[in-house]
Amino acid sequence: MNHKSLMLQIDPNLTFSVNTQIKEQLKWLIGTGKIELGDMLPAAGQLADSLGLNRNTVNWVYNQLRDEGLVTMHKGRGTIVSHGPRVEQLRKEREPMHRLLTETINSAQTEGMELQSFFMAGLAYVLLQDPSGEQGRRIVLVECKEHDYLFYQSEIQRITGCEVDVVFTEQLANGERLSDDVLTASDMIITTVNHADEVRKIMVGRDLQIHVIGATLEPQTLLNLAKLSEGTQVTFVCLGKAGGEWMASRVEDAGVRQIRSQSLGIGDQGFEQNLDKIRQSDKIYASSAAFHHMQNLVPEKVELYPMQLEASSEILLEELADSLEAKSESK
Repeated sequence: MNHKSLMLQIDPNLTFSVNTQIKEQLKWLIGTGKIELGDMLPAAGQLADSLGLNRNTVNWVYNQLRDEGLVTMHKGRGTIVSHGPRVEQLRKEREPMHRLLTETINSAQTEGMELQSFFMAGLAYVLLQDPSGEQGRRIVLVECKEHDYLFYQSEIQRITGCEVDVVFTEQLANGERLSDDVLTASDMIITTVNHADEVRKIMVGRDLQIHVIGATLEPQTLLNLAKLSEGTQVTFVCLGKAGGEWMASRVEDAGVRQIRSQSLGIGDQGFEQNLDKIRQSDKIYASSAAFHHMQNLVPEKVELYPMQLEASSEILLEELADSLEAKSESK
């Protein structure tokens, strides 16, 4: 990708923040293939200078894209578009959107409409639509930034068919207003076993029912780990160290204790300084959210840590989906 062709624009008069404007434009460029898989985004300082912004603004955007699984960030190498499932999903979503929006823009211009006013009015019109139908049902997942929240979000969407917003426990603990607004507007709140007590404590006094789900490791991988020889060094990698520790604990709880394990997070400070330790590992297991990042670093050693929802959690989500549908039909 030629960085000179990356023509981003910002408009301080829009009600959307500059951060959101940049992030969403980059997602369009990635989703439509204008920025290809494996392409390196401009350095944060370079893009900030070209847009007349503070470098921290661009760093925030790149961190958000990383958290959404669309890019990987490498110290000394830059920010690279991932080859992962999140980018594939974005492309699938944006292809029909691109076609419809192109047709809509052409029609609006033919009618002599000012495009920004047209689309701001369109957003307001969407907000006026009846939220009781299936497309209006929204679930909020409460998780921390260190665990593979993308796995839980994807599984909830798959089973319930609902849109799933993510609110991080860190945001709740800091009392962020946006998180409160998302929670209040949701039809259902779901969290994981890891954070159930913490979330209940934070949300005490709110009239919100909290549903708890859990995940485990696929049995075949446990069998493979059980066959490793005494003292084998295994590294578990997730978005944060706490996520890696959870991965290691699932293995230990299953009775696999002959290995020596360490836990790391790709988003942790000092992660790059641990690369030598990682390369010295005999085996590396990475969660789906960290897998492609690790595959770029140590492709010969990394394997996917294949999580799956507990059977009881699958049943719970199916029942919750049925209850939401029944509630919608009764209105």
